[in-house]
Amino acid sequence: MSPTIQPIYNLSGVSPTLNSMTDKLQTAEASPQFNYASNYGISQLRDLVTTNGGGTVLNSAETYQLSTSAASNDLAELQTAERGQFLNGAAFESGVNVQVPIPPTGTQRAEWGYSDNTNGAYFGQDSSGVYVALLQNGVETLKVYQSSWNIDTMDGTGSSRVTLDTTDGYLYQVRYNYTYGQVEFRIVAINPQLFQQAVTVHRFSPSSAALLKDANQNIRATVLNGTSGGAFSINVGGRYFTNLGSIYQTSRITSENRINATISSTTFTPTVSFRRKPFFPDNSTQVNSINLGTASFDILASADLEWEVRVNSVLTGASFGAVSRTPSSESSLQSDILATAMDPSQGVRVLGGLSLAGTIEGVTNVQVPFTLPGNGNVTLALRTLNNVSGNASVSLRLEEFW
Repeated sequence: MSPTIQPIYNLSGVSPTLNSMTDKLQTAEASPQFNYASNYGISQLRDLVTTNGGGTVLNSAETYQLSTSAASNDLAELQTAERGQFLNGAAFESGVNVQVPIPPTGTQRAEWGYSDNTNGAYFGQDSSGVYVALLQNGVETLKVYQSSWNIDTMDGTGSSRVTLDTTDGYLYQVRYNYTYGQVEFRIVAINPQLFQQAVTVHRFSPSSAALLKDANQNIRATVLNGTSGGAFSINVGGRYFTNLGSIYQTSRITSENRINATISSTTFTPTVSFRRKPFFPDNSTQVNSINLGTASFDILASADLEWEVRVNSVLTGASFGAVSRTPSSESSLQSDILATAMDPSQGVRVLGGLSLAGTIEGVTNVQVPFTLPGNGNVTLALRTLNNVSGNASVSLRLEEFW
């Protein structure tokens, strides 16, 4: 009997993009950074809402409704508080679910995608149709309507055979890979064979400069009705940002101390606060897009304490400036150690606890895995227990992802 000769299998005939130089399979695992469901209402910690005139942003416990009234020049906008984090060597994908119940007319317009109103890439629909666009330093530099999309026009004649109808609702995705790479627009839809399919519809290719001037963006949806007015609305579902591939984020820790602060027993006293600089790097007009996380803190006090980490508190007597003993160019933050009071009815407590007098063991390096939303502040506030005032020295640390 002749011996059986086993065939040799390798990846070189599959695709050069799927194998390494030694014929090992390469995959890109999705590494989500954030994923916001739409059925939990509007949250100060994850949602940034902007309205003008009769514009409203509501939540039905199923989707967000962004609406204008009949009056002209109304606006309603919903952004994620957290920005996507672009990492070299890994592509990213942002996604948002959007339904346009009734197409816009006149000067009505809706836009949704990966943008902070200064830079970004997004989908939109106006009275002329659906489009994809690119925003660079506040100027819409590219805008391509559906009939001119260069991959699949989604009019039933493209490779997907899908016909786009924004009244149905879809998942809209934006993908990006590297500084001088393409921006890719995709729409997840159900094809005629009743399979759910991610359809690439258009790609912007760079000519001599980066397409995304700042690749760290919010996921945003906006409706506005312009000068012709008229009631107009869209429904917005879940929003997410994910890196495609294993990631390692580069970060730094920024610290600020306050020594011997007088702590009251009747109300919480702010000790150390941080907020973003409006622009970063210094001496630039680039909107500060650095993602920030509350890293940890320490407390050493003469009395038993209750402590809170709060976001977006309204402070009295605050004076934000450069972080102590830190070169301004090396931090995207400003700090304050002068505030004397805060409004307890404003802001959100994200963590709270107790500290024993004269000991540091219980509150050393307390970890606070929390991302600072938008341009708000984060504050470590203290209050003594047992109707006894006291003094406290604290250190608050934030993590900057850059």
